[in-house]
Amino acid sequence: MRVAILESIVMPAGHEVEFDRILVEELRKQGHDPVFFVPERFPFKLDYHCDVEYLEGGEVVTYAGAGKLKKIFLSLLRERRRVAWFNSAYAKACAHHCDAIIIPTGTWRYIRTILRSKLKDSPVPVYMVFHGINPHEQPKFEKQAHRVESCHNIHLKVITLRDDFKNSGLHNIDLIPPPVFKPWELPVNKQLSFKPPMKIGFFGQFRKEKNLGFFLEAFTKAKFSVPVELIVQGATAKPEDGELFEQFARDYHGYGNITFWHKNLIGLEWQKALLGVDAIMMPYAAERYRYHWGAMLFTAIGFYKPVLISPELNPEVLENYTIGQAIQLTSIEDFAKQLEKFIDDLTNNTTTYQHGLDLANAAYSQERLIQNILMS
Repeated sequence: MRVAILESIVMPAGHEVEFDRILVEELRKQGHDPVFFVPERFPFKLDYHCDVEYLEGGEVVTYAGAGKLKKIFLSLLRERRRVAWFNSAYAKACAHHCDAIIIPTGTWRYIRTILRSKLKDSPVPVYMVFHGINPHEQPKFEKQAHRVESCHNIHLKVITLRDDFKNSGLHNIDLIPPPVFKPWELPVNKQLSFKPPMKIGFFGQFRKEKNLGFFLEAFTKAKFSVPVELIVQGATAKPEDGELFEQFARDYHGYGNITFWHKNLIGLEWQKALLGVDAIMMPYAAERYRYHWGAMLFTAIGFYKPVLISPELNPEVLENYTIGQAIQLTSIEDFAKQLEKFIDDLTNNTTTYQHGLDLANAAYSQERLIQNILMS
C-alpha cells in the first residue's frame, strides 16, 4: 500500500523529525511504500530516502520572529494555505497517487481545516494523529470530532496513555499507545551494565518549565558514592529560553563534572549523545505532561536508558514498568538524596531495570504504532 505522509510543520530538530522517520521506516518494514506530501520548497531536516510529492498552495508559514499582530495575520495565512494543501492532497488521492494518508501531527484546528477542504470527502483513508489532548483543548477537539463523524474516511488517532473520552460519545477516535524512539544508524546495547564514572544526561528541547535549575542545584549538592558526570543539552526555540539556558551554563561553569551543549542534535550526533550516557533525567514539572506523551521518556525507553522523571510525566509508565523512579520534588535536599540513591540503585538492581525496559519496549513498539494507525 502506498501511504502518503502529509507533513506541513517545520521544526528545528527533535522528536517531530524522528516521528516522521518512525513512520517511514516502519511502514517499509510492514511492506508499505511511504511517500511525503509536503508544501513546495519544504525544508526537510533529514533525508528520509523516499519519494516526495509537492502540494499546491504555497510554502510553509512559520511564526519565527513574529510579533503579536503579525502572528494573527500569519495564523490566518497558515489556515488558508492548509486548506489549499489539503485540497491538493485530495486531488492526488483521486488521481491514485496514494492508498492512504497519514497526517502525523494534528490539532483540533486541523479537523476544522479538513471540514473546509475537499479532503473531507477523500477516496482513501485519512489518519490524523494527535499527540495528546489536554483538558483545555478537549472541548474544542470533541466539537470538531463530532462534526467530522459523518466523513467516514477520516480517522482520528490520539496517542495517549489515558482514557479521557469515555463520556464523549465519539465513535471516530482511537486511543493508541506511544511508540519508542530508537537509534537508526547505531546499535542499542540491550544488556545493561554500569561502570564509573556514571554519566547522567539531560536532553531535548529546553523550556523554562523543564525545571533545570532545581535539578542542577540538587546535582551539585549530592554526595555520590562513585564519580558522576552530567551532560546538559538544550535546543531552544524562543530567545528567552536560550538566554535562560546560557545563564545556567554561566552559573555552573565552575563544575568540572557538568557539561553544557546549547545546540540542536540531529541524526547520528543525537544518537551518539544518548547512547553515551547511563541514565536520563527528566525533571519536567508541568501538568500538561499528564496528557501529552513525553517524547524524551519514550526515547529513553527505546535507547535502554533508566530514567528519573517528574511525577507528572506519563505516570502510567512507571506504574506498569520498573524503568526508573519518580522525582521527589519536595526540596532540593530531598532530590539530592534521591540522586545519590538512584545511582547506587542502578548498579545494585541492574536486572530489575533490564526486565522493565524489555517489557516497556515490547508494549510501546514502533510496529504496534503503525498497526494502530492503519486500523480503521
